[in-house]
Amino acid sequence: MSDLRSKQVVLLFFLFITTFLIIQSCAQMANPPGGKKDTLAPQLVTSIPLNKSKNYKGKKLELTFNEYINVRNLNQELLITPNIGTYQTRIRPNGLSILLDSALKDQTTYTFNFRNSIEDISERNAGKNIKLVFSTSNTIDSLSISGKIKLVDQNKAFENVLVGLYPYNDTLRIDKSKPYYFTKTDTSGIYTLENLAQGKYYMAAFIDGNNNLLYNSNKEPVDFMTESFLNLNKNETKNFSISLQNLDPLKITKITSTAKTVLYEMSRGIKELELDNKKDLIYQIEGNKNIRIYVKNQEVKDTLFLTASLIDSLNRPYKIPLKVKFRELLKKEKVTQTPLQVSYLPTQGKYVSPEDSLVLTFPKPVVSWDSKRVQFKTEENETISLPDEAYAWNKYSNELTIKRSFLPYREKFLLNLEKGAFVSAENDSSDLQKQAFQFQDLEEYGSIEGRVGEQPNNYIVQLLNASNMQVLYEQNTSQKFNFLHVEPGIYIIRAIEDKNKNGYRDIGNFILKTKPESVFYLEGKVKLKANFQITDLLISTQN
Repeated sequence: MSDLRSKQVVLLFFLFITTFLIIQSCAQMANPPGGKKDTLAPQLVTSIPLNKSKNYKGKKLELTFNEYINVRNLNQELLITPNIGTYQTRIRPNGLSILLDSALKDQTTYTFNFRNSIEDISERNAGKNIKLVFSTSNTIDSLSISGKIKLVDQNKAFENVLVGLYPYNDTLRIDKSKPYYFTKTDTSGIYTLENLAQGKYYMAAFIDGNNNLLYNSNKEPVDFMTESFLNLNKNETKNFSISLQNLDPLKITKITSTAKTVLYEMSRGIKELELDNKKDLIYQIEGNKNIRIYVKNQEVKDTLFLTASLIDSLNRPYKIPLKVKFRELLKKEKVTQTPLQVSYLPTQGKYVSPEDSLVLTFPKPVVSWDSKRVQFKTEENETISLPDEAYAWNKYSNELTIKRSFLPYREKFLLNLEKGAFVSAENDSSDLQKQAFQFQDLEEYGSIEGRVGEQPNNYIVQLLNASNMQVLYEQNTSQKFNFLHVEPGIYIIRAIEDKNKNGYRDIGNFILKTKPESVFYLEGKVKLKANFQITDLLISTQN
């Protein structure tokens, strides 16, 4: 009898488990076999409050859809204006609830824009234009501002740029205050701020990289109104062109001392450097960013107090004090010497154009050299030495230009550097080196010419590689430009308005509300073929 009861219990348990698994299988949400693929986005069928409701004072929002949904990246995708502070979210199979942690403001119209956060669970079709608008008063604000955002450096519309609208006050700082209303651009760079109240506002647009609603000038491209405020009483259109405007000061981030050099690593790139060189200091800009000072001609035990006059990569002047102290060489420390390296422009495999000089670049300053050990050999078995006026060193003595007008007038030639031709600040010298060069046939080049705007002004015209926006050719002009001996390729052409004739684009200042100098692009791309002239181009200066 006992065995029979045990068998009955085991059988009942087996039947229970089997029934449970069948029920679970039936309850799973899955696509039915066969049939058409679901291409329809989920639709909002009801909500609490209803869209465009008035006098809503609750602390809970409910949304219900016509099918099972998945909620994706809600914290990033959901845009709530004005800001409601913190909230909690509860997800249901066909909807979601939002529980507010604080009460809504009186006399305020709220917009909950879910953007791409809602998708169906089967085919991941994203819901479109899912918004919930309601008011805590008996009216719904209806003004709007729309426009397009462009990234200046790439001349293209940009997605997910934050556009902020701030209540006006004369001390407003967009790096310290969050916008009252905000939205983000779509894939076409278009934005729309809707359901806005009348009033005085300030506007700015920036790439909010860390999603904190505060502008970070060190990393985030920006554009802004130069006017004190916008008096909003009708629908407006405002376009912005964002670019990086880093206002963080240039500073030293690290100092490394050795027995030979002292290296100052800087927070930003450097274009120019001058030291109050009272003791024949040898120094250079290294890697376009750092300052290296060499011990040569100095007493290792001396501590030098200097001032560095700098122009940073944003063309801003600085004076930075430097304390220079070389580390004494340890007794067991060995001094090793390696040959001084030399780099060449044009690089190996590149033709020399009719506009090119030869440029030799060294990793450290050269303190002595012998021009007689720099020779040119031609296919006609000629050996040519150039006069001293053929050569020009840069101010740091780490770049030597061999002027175009002195180069051998031959299709091909060999640059021959004899051993010991160059000696550096660390007493290492160059080895025997040979570099072959060849002039390109003139028929392999084309030319591009045109003008900027309708009236003369000061411009910097640039030809950029269309694939990576690298500047390849540049010239200053009052209106007309003419690029000769241009390699075949696809180019983008832009003109920078150089108002103060300083040869570069001045960036803006969001604190002072000054705009950067304008940039104008030729519409479309230019495809240049060999032995081909492109003329009569017009870069419009009408934004």
